[in-house]
Amino acid sequence: MVKLKTNSIHTLLEKLPCEIYSNIQKRFQQEGTSKINEIRINLFCPLIVLGNEEYIFENLIITKELLHSAIRALTNNSLFSYEREILQGYFTIEGGHRIGVAGKFTSDGKRIISLNSITGLNIRVAKSIEGIGIKVIKHILNPSKSIYNTLIVSPPGCGKTTLLRDIVRILSNGEINLSFGGFRVVVIDERSEISTYSQEQSKLGTRTSVLDGVDKLNGVFMAIRSLNPQIIAMDELGGPQDYLAVAEASKMGVKVIATMHGENLHELKKRTYSKRVLEQNVFEKVIFLSSKDGPGTVEEIITLGDK
Repeated sequence: MVKLKTNSIHTLLEKLPCEIYSNIQKRFQQEGTSKINEIRINLFCPLIVLGNEEYIFENLIITKELLHSAIRALTNNSLFSYEREILQGYFTIEGGHRIGVAGKFTSDGKRIISLNSITGLNIRVAKSIEGIGIKVIKHILNPSKSIYNTLIVSPPGCGKTTLLRDIVRILSNGEINLSFGGFRVVVIDERSEISTYSQEQSKLGTRTSVLDGVDKLNGVFMAIRSLNPQIIAMDELGGPQDYLAVAEASKMGVKVIATMHGENLHELKKRTYSKRVLEQNVFEKVIFLSSKDGPGTVEEIITLGDK
């Protein structure tokens, strides 16, 4: 049975300026705010909310005052404390909600060194959907009473982290109908988006330990040295250090579940580092998602040895 946990969404909306909050509440009074996936707050533009469809609030134009009020509310009046994250283009708040930042940045030619002004926010709503992972669990369990190294792939906003979170919960707790009693799982939550701070969003299973705010490579070594994992879960593989982390975990006999942006296997094989990991046969299963029937729609599950 699939259960959507909505407490975190209500807490998020209550943080927003009253003018934004009241308009959203009024619009979603019938269908419920749990349908909301994104909230876009761009200077001098109407408020936009993405749910089952796109809703444009033509009557609510974002002024400087309204934007600054939203920024203060979302950062708890401490924008400076999020500075390091913001230089990567986003920051994460309680509940695991990722806030994308648009504006004027300064670069030294190699990296972003400062943010001069913010002109827009894109709030991606984190959701905990218990039961969404049960449909794929049987595909990643192997006959050796363990799991296959598994990669979850989709474009942004298609439910990778939501699915990963529930897979972790199920693997950690065990599932009597599938005849396994649970695994020791370590979540390396580099961006504080998997475990989150919210009580409702933190239910990742009875055998799960979380390394929050730790990069993936250091997290792998920390986990193996001291937490005795059978499975390591991590979100959004990107640079070479992330792929090295996956390879190191696999070499040490620990199974890995991770997510990555992409659309299909052909695209992954065109990228330097993802191609290298695939060619090293680190991952055995790949789950491709879309949002065709809502976030978390499973399009295909492949066994890499078959391709």
